Amino acid sequence: MQARPLAIAHRGASGIMPENTRLAFVKALDLGADALEFDVQLTRDEVPVVIHDETLDRTTSGTGAVADHDLADIVGLDAGSWFTASYSNVTVPTLEEVLSTFAPKITCNIELKPDKRVSQLVRHALTVVARFDAFANVIFSSFSADAIREIHKHSPDARIGMLTERGGLARSFKLAAETGAETLNPPVGMVDRSLVTECHERGLGVLAWTANEKGEIALLSALGVDGIFSDHPDRVRKQGTAV
Repeated sequence: MQARPLAIAHRGASGIMPENTRLAFVKALDLGADALEFDVQLTRDEVPVVIHDETLDRTTSGTGAVADHDLADIVGLDAGSWFTASYSNVTVPTLEEVLSTFAPKITCNIELKPDKRVSQLVRHALTVVARFDAFANVIFSSFSADAIREIHKHSPDARIGMLTERGGLARSFKLAAETGAETLNPPVGMVDRSLVTECHERGLGVLAWTANEKGEIALLSALGVDGIFSDHPDRVRKQGTAV
C-alpha cells in the first residue's frame, strides 16, 4: 500500500471557483489541498501577476496581451464574471499578494510563463519569494527551459518541478539533472508504470497534470504517482490509498 498522492490545486480550486484568484486559493485550502499551483506573468511595468493566459480576454473583462497592460490597468479588471456573475468583484492578484497570504501555510507551485522577458520575470519572481523568505515552500516550474536555467543560475537551491510533454522526455530528464529538479511533471496521458519507475530510479517524484475524474485519479494513484494536479483537489484527497 502507498499513501495517496499529494492533492495539488490546479490554479486553485478552479473547478468551482474562478481560476488563479485569491478566492480559488482560499477554497483549495478549505478542501484540504496539499499544495497550490498557479501561473505567473509580467505586466508591462514588470510586476508579476497571477494569470494563466497570455491574453486577458478569457478570464477577465479586459482584452489584449497581459504584457501590454500596466498593473494599474489589470488590477481594475473583473476576473470573476466569466465564471459566474456572482464573482464580479474578484480581481487578478499579484504574486506578492498570493505569497504573502499563502506561502506561510502551504506549498506553492509557481509556473512561470515568460514572454520575451525571461530574465526579468525570473528576477522579479525570485525577488518576491526572497522578500517573504519562502523558498522552502515554493516550487518553480515552466515550459521555458531558459526560465528554469535562469532560476537555477540565480538561486541554485531553488526547488524545481520539471514540466514535460510528449516528445520532450529526454530533454526534460537532461534539464532535471542539470538543475537538480525534484519532480517530473508530465501530462496524465504520458503516465504509465514504466515512467513512474524510471523517474523514481532517477530520484524524481512524479506529479501528473491534470486529472479531475475519479477513475483517472484512482488509476494514477495505482500507478504510484506522487502527486496529482487537479481542479478538484478534494477528489484527490478522497482517493485514500492505492494498491
